[in-house]
Amino acid sequence: MFVRTALAATPLAATLLAATLAMGSIAHADIVHLNCTQTGTDEYRLTYDFTGNTRSVVVTAGTDPNNVAASMPVSKTAEKSITLHAGKPGERVYFYLKADTGEVREVSIRHLPLQGTPNFRDLGGYQTTDGHYVRWGMIYRSGVLTYLTPADYSYLTNLGIRVVCDFRSKQENESEPEKWIPGASTDMISLPIGGPKKDGKETSVQNILGSDPTPEKLRARMTNSYGDFAFAASDQYAAVFQQMKNESLPLLYHCSAGKDRTGVFSALLLLTLGVPEKTVLEDYALTNKYLLENPNDQTMQKLSNSPWNSLLAHLTKEQRAILMAADPAYLESTLRQIDMKYGSFDNYRRQQLHLSDADVQQLRSKLTVQ
Repeated sequence: MFVRTALAATPLAATLLAATLAMGSIAHADIVHLNCTQTGTDEYRLTYDFTGNTRSVVVTAGTDPNNVAASMPVSKTAEKSITLHAGKPGERVYFYLKADTGEVREVSIRHLPLQGTPNFRDLGGYQTTDGHYVRWGMIYRSGVLTYLTPADYSYLTNLGIRVVCDFRSKQENESEPEKWIPGASTDMISLPIGGPKKDGKETSVQNILGSDPTPEKLRARMTNSYGDFAFAASDQYAAVFQQMKNESLPLLYHCSAGKDRTGVFSALLLLTLGVPEKTVLEDYALTNKYLLENPNDQTMQKLSNSPWNSLLAHLTKEQRAILMAADPAYLESTLRQIDMKYGSFDNYRRQQLHLSDADVQQLRSKLTVQ
């Protein structure tokens, strides 16, 4: 249940003034460095900073993303760090912060607390170069879904995900079959990346490790494999963009760890929406936090019998670190390869992802908000 308090209304003039001031600087914001962390079943910690003349915020909360009108007041504060109780256990909550200067910012948890997959994230909240923000609750990225629990199904049901795109190969799906909410009317789309190719070669981890490479060679192979994703798998990535253009949202895409194939697509999507490369690389590196820094997590224990972990058991500690790391250098190398081969990212997305400039504007209108 949401806590309700009596709050004074913010004058419309303040909102208009904030909008007028924002026109002088496209990237202007009154509330910056906004972050939300879930610290209990119904407890959240919000942190942020103020700019300009902002001195306080009104915080409201609700379960409907991108809908401040449906949220309820929970606090009014001049503090820049606050712990709140909102929502019910097992419920996704979205917070709206309204500055005393008029601006409203939305935030929620990025990492979703699922029991059966450790790297399930929302791409919302990232700022674009033109001062917009990626909408919360529209695009999700994840690792394997095989081990989702009934509690996870209940949590995910409320997200309303309409499409799930699976980047795993046929062999991977046979080892760890795709699972989803029982009875859900969600489109499950297989877009395999990796596995045997027409020329007989295999772009798999097993193939990369077949010659027991040195750490230097393994790092080079990892870097090259990311380039393969961007170029050889562009049709699969283009198919996900087509789903978004068809407004099949909210949408989830995933691979096994939610790191490599998923990481490359996340970069392509965020860049298309106008998110700066620095932010894109930071989002990619979050896998290190959510997947690698919790080795004792019960989810990781469930994954311990997977073919992936059986393979890792035969590697040296240094080889495992290279293979498992979400090293921004892998992704950055791919972006530079795109620049070299196509002259710019825009040329690449037009030719390889089949996204026209008009398509980009359509996607931004659906997936970003000012």
